[in-house]
Amino acid sequence: MSKRSTKAALSPWEVVALESFQTPEQTQISQWRRSWRVVTAWMVGKESSERQAKQESELRALPEVKLAHWAPAIDWLPTANALNNVMKEYRDAPVVLFISPPHGGHASVVSLWAQQQGVNCLPMPTFAELTDGSLEWVERCGHQRYWAIPSLERHFLRHTQGLQGVRELLERALSGRLGQGVIGCDSWTYAYLQHAVGLEGVPVLTLQGLEGKQLAHYFADLARDGKCPPVYSTRTGKLILANGSDESASGKNDDVHKELQRLAAHCRGHLGIAWHYWRERLREPAERCNTDEQPQEELWLLDALAEAELPADTGDVATLLLHALLIHGGLEDQALGHVLPFSHHEALSARLALARQGILDCHQGRWQVSPLSYASVRQLLESRHYLVDSL
Repeated sequence: MSKRSTKAALSPWEVVALESFQTPEQTQISQWRRSWRVVTAWMVGKESSERQAKQESELRALPEVKLAHWAPAIDWLPTANALNNVMKEYRDAPVVLFISPPHGGHASVVSLWAQQQGVNCLPMPTFAELTDGSLEWVERCGHQRYWAIPSLERHFLRHTQGLQGVRELLERALSGRLGQGVIGCDSWTYAYLQHAVGLEGVPVLTLQGLEGKQLAHYFADLARDGKCPPVYSTRTGKLILANGSDESASGKNDDVHKELQRLAAHCRGHLGIAWHYWRERLREPAERCNTDEQPQEELWLLDALAEAELPADTGDVATLLLHALLIHGGLEDQALGHVLPFSHHEALSARLALARQGILDCHQGRWQVSPLSYASVRQLLESRHYLVDSL
């Protein structure tokens, strides 16, 4: 892998052309480990498939007030700023796409960019307009000098009528009849629309994949007071992240941050997915020693691979459902029967089963692949030769 510039070495906000995107080192090794873990768990049981240095029973989940302090929500404003800087190279392009994988922040980034630039966001179609194949919502867009769409995945459904509107929208956008626009798009939606509609010649930007050092630098600075407690791995017992005031917290100690390189590879370098792991797998000791001295705060990170794993014998109905959810950036229950080749009852039963397993979660009324299950779902779909995203 080519070396990044010194200036961008620790920044998590490098916006690049899609063809320049790089997954972290050890990504292929991480996929092999994930496959081996599934086999091992099936053979000897999940608890004994990998020896732990620290047992989960000795730890407890952090209360929300601590999570809000040590792992607040990602501020995507620096990405919006980086996007604006890169946009200067595409002044003559009628449309520029900014894509990210699920939970990757593209909608927030484009919305923030639009706010900064005083640009209007085009209206989304209603569910009825999508199912009827109506073009009224496209007509409402009109011509503007500049415009934005934060979430292109909300503008189509995968069936004949559901594609008519987005096909007309993109045709008008690419011809320049709408003005100049920036479109935020899920990477799976982009892969599908590129195949079904055609997006040749459109500049596509994305956030560069992060290495372990960059994750270390980001997580060390994430705490609201800039002082994250030391964090240890339950898998190895070793230090993952030193105190924010320590030199190693800035990402300079390779030995300390090997576990974060493992996490970066597992997440394919995507900050949004890695943040969910960090926030949802952080733990603190369940009991404190009763001493007069103030105990030193410490945190533990549960094993990055201890997630909701898809069984190897996942059936066709569940697999098709997962793929449909990904290419649409999530779906409401009422939409399932419109995009899948089986009955609504079968689709709903599959969705309920996957939700019980923790593979799916619900966000703003739409079912989506949960962040901690995304890596295993993507690997399953790729292994079965489904259309997958390029990130």
